[in-house]
Amino acid sequence: MPSADVGPLRALLWMLAAAIVAGLFAAWLVPPMLDWNQYRRVISLLASEKLGRNVRIEGPIELSLLPQTVLTAAKVSVGEPGGGVSISAAELRLRVGLWPLVSGRIDARELVLRQADIQVPWPVDPQGLLVRAPSWLAALSARVERGRLTVGSVSFTGIDAGLAIGPYGGVAATGTAQLSGRRWQFTARLGEPGADGSASVDVTLDGTGPVQGIGGSLVAQIGADGSLTGRIVGRGPDLSQLLPAPAVPFKADGRVTVAGGLAAADDLQAEIGGSPARGAVALRVSPEPRLDVALAASRLDLDAWLPVLLHGRALQVPTGIDLSAEAAQLAGGTLRQLRAAFDLTGGVADVRELRAVLPGETSLQLAGRISRSEGAMPPHFEGDCVVSAPNLRATLTWLQSAGVAPFNLLPQGVLRSAELRAHATVDPGVVAVGSLDGTVDESRVSGSLTLRGGPRYSIGAGLAVDRLNLDPWMPATMPALSVMPAELGKIDANLRLDAKQALLHGLTIAPLSVDAGAEAGRLTLRKLDVTVNGVHGTGSATVVEGGRLTEGRLDVQAPQAAPLAALLPDQLAYLGQRAPGLWRAAANVQVLGTGVPDSLSLKVTAELGDLRLEAQPVIDLPKRQWTGPLTLRHPGAPRLAEALGLTGAPAWLGDGSLSLVSQLSGDPTRISADKFDLAAGSLHATGTLTLDRPAESRRLTGQIAAEILPLPLPYPRAPDPLPIGMLKGWDGSVKLEAGRVLAGMTPLLEHASATLTLADGTLAMNGLTANLGGGALTGSVSIGVAADPPTLSVQANVADARIAAPLFDLPLDVTGGRLDGAATLKATGHSPAALLATLSGDAHFSVDGGVLSGIDLRKAAGQLAEDDVRAALTGGSTPFDRLNATLHVERGNVRLDQVDLGAGSGMAKLTGNIDLPDNSGDLLLSLRPAVPDPPEIGLRLGGPLDAMRRIPDLLDLTRWRAQHVETTPAPAAP
Repeated sequence: MPSADVGPLRALLWMLAAAIVAGLFAAWLVPPMLDWNQYRRVISLLASEKLGRNVRIEGPIELSLLPQTVLTAAKVSVGEPGGGVSISAAELRLRVGLWPLVSGRIDARELVLRQADIQVPWPVDPQGLLVRAPSWLAALSARVERGRLTVGSVSFTGIDAGLAIGPYGGVAATGTAQLSGRRWQFTARLGEPGADGSASVDVTLDGTGPVQGIGGSLVAQIGADGSLTGRIVGRGPDLSQLLPAPAVPFKADGRVTVAGGLAAADDLQAEIGGSPARGAVALRVSPEPRLDVALAASRLDLDAWLPVLLHGRALQVPTGIDLSAEAAQLAGGTLRQLRAAFDLTGGVADVRELRAVLPGETSLQLAGRISRSEGAMPPHFEGDCVVSAPNLRATLTWLQSAGVAPFNLLPQGVLRSAELRAHATVDPGVVAVGSLDGTVDESRVSGSLTLRGGPRYSIGAGLAVDRLNLDPWMPATMPALSVMPAELGKIDANLRLDAKQALLHGLTIAPLSVDAGAEAGRLTLRKLDVTVNGVHGTGSATVVEGGRLTEGRLDVQAPQAAPLAALLPDQLAYLGQRAPGLWRAAANVQVLGTGVPDSLSLKVTAELGDLRLEAQPVIDLPKRQWTGPLTLRHPGAPRLAEALGLTGAPAWLGDGSLSLVSQLSGDPTRISADKFDLAAGSLHATGTLTLDRPAESRRLTGQIAAEILPLPLPYPRAPDPLPIGMLKGWDGSVKLEAGRVLAGMTPLLEHASATLTLADGTLAMNGLTANLGGGALTGSVSIGVAADPPTLSVQANVADARIAAPLFDLPLDVTGGRLDGAATLKATGHSPAALLATLSGDAHFSVDGGVLSGIDLRKAAGQLAEDDVRAALTGGSTPFDRLNATLHVERGNVRLDQVDLGAGSGMAKLTGNIDLPDNSGDLLLSLRPAVPDPPEIGLRLGGPLDAMRRIPDLLDLTRWRAQHVETTPAPAAP
């Protein structure tokens, strides 16, 4: 072709190319520069016609022609709010055909909703439920990006999915979404509705990330009324990702129904952690979302479930859980008949009911609320509980094995059973019980209790009880403070206890009030207030580290001290029986204490009427030893003796005060008066005494030295038993020495000594020696205290004793002379009268240079005038050279076998009997005056010993006078 023709053609091509480039440039550059918002209404109408729904565009509109024709609109909504399903999106991108758009039509090819918010009301209006696929969807590719689907009040977020016509019709959706913070992959198909208006639904769900492996499927039919019926299957390796449950594998299969705003899966057959179970699940999304789960199993592992229920993550959907199990494992024990029903809302669990039978057959019922503060993991429970524990100790043993508290420190015999109601709060490591009411060990109890765990257990209690047995808490042998169990040092306690009645080793305390505390090894008794039979006592003390006692104080007041007699130890119990007058006075006792356990110093002051005791013992608690001074004073010793049951004390003890000063020491088996000084009336004695207390008896040893030892003279015919019984269970040996021994304030012996022994049931005074009237007295006395009746034996020897007073206190008696004699006597009985009635034995004595009172033989001289003889037999005294007597005693009757008297004025012989129990006698005194061929003058004495009748027998005198007086010449006148 000629060149002339090529040039224009080339130019035309370049112009066409330039036009094309310019057009493309304009298509790329010009549309964004145009204001498409003026076509908002037109575009909204075209989109509404195409989608079949009302479309509103509130944001800016843009159109790009290259590389594809895309219409972009912001803030788009489809449908009417409150008119069924509604859709809003931050951005709608719609790819359309260019030429149809130029011609005024929207030919949609691809629809993308970014940040779409799809609202589906629940329950769904059957007319608003889209079952039939829209016609435009067949030729349209629809996608949702970062969308949200809200059904009722349940939201699925982060939705990325695509919609399309399924292979068999209907609508199919595939994508991912988030629910409760978990990412799920899903596929769903909504079939074409049938002739009856129902359609099939198939949904599969598979988790990703933390819920990897968890999935389920739903096969159901949607009715024309919007209800759904089908079957659901679920499985997974970790149930805790779905529910407040342990991380165990699970699978479940059951029927599902959806109607009236409620989706329910009932008749579920499940397997949880390898254990079969039955249950049901219900999800309500309107008016408020709620999930309800019911689970019944034959066995349940509460060790795995409880941490999840108490510490698990908060659920976004309110959830109700109903658990039941025939048996459940918890902390090594088996709970039976378990049922728990509670509602979970956020971080709160409302426990509608929790009941179970705990180990030990304890029935427990709870109702309340478990909550957690925002950002705080430990839960808090508050509610009401009911406990019925017929074997509470078994339950406490299980709780101790679970680490609740060291219940093994409780003494045996307490907290055996309980029936209680209370309002309880539980925090990690803390259990607080208020409004406590019920019975413990058959005693009514009310108040509050707090138990705190941790490295140091803490117990706080404010309790009021009707009846309390203190014996298990305070055994008769209490351990020393320094040897208390080490576990007690790990416990802090604060106790306030009020008991209407408390029992302690036979004592009834009514009422009892205790306010005490223990903290970091420091024990504080703030107040102790007790009343025992009208005796009121208060106390306080503090025990610090190492067992040091500070500020210890005990005060006891008794308007009448009689109740204190019951507190006397066994060896002094007779004082309460024989000395009732002593206990009618008021009593006050004060004890102050301080020091460490091995050197505890006490100051004891006690007053009983006018009797005052002061003691300052130092006690070694670990060794249970003590030592210290004791002082006992009373202004009237005879008055005190009579109050102690020693009648007639002023007559033999004399006037004066009582003063006892002693240095005492002791331990559990021995009490020693290392040195004592006793003054009481005319008595003054010093010495040492030791009381040993082995297991089966008490032994008293020591020595007593008395300057003056007054002895009572018991009334010989007294019917009251002697206090011999108090000697049973005793033995001992005490050496006695006395400068002077008084009998009824009358000097009897001097420089007396003896050894008093009690062994094998026999009290004996052996080795008795004394000066008696310038002579010597030796002998022994014994009484069998173990025999029934007791047996008394007396053996005595007297040598060269000067008689200075009537010897027998009889109408005829020896009032002077030197006495030598011996006696061996025995008697049996409990009282002096019985001993006197059974007295038997023999005695003999002789008196040289003595005086016989009751007759004056010197008047019977010369011619033995009758008047003179009668005067001689009426009274007076007769000096004699020697008197020999032999007596035999049988059952209290003294028979005078031989009583012969020789004097310068004549001879005398006494015969007859003396009945000691009857205090009477029948005696015959035969006199032979110092005259030639003397007659025998008789004097019969009879009747009571203190008023014996004298009947002279002068018959032989008359005969003698008839024979001798008439032949005898009258004496010559001086």
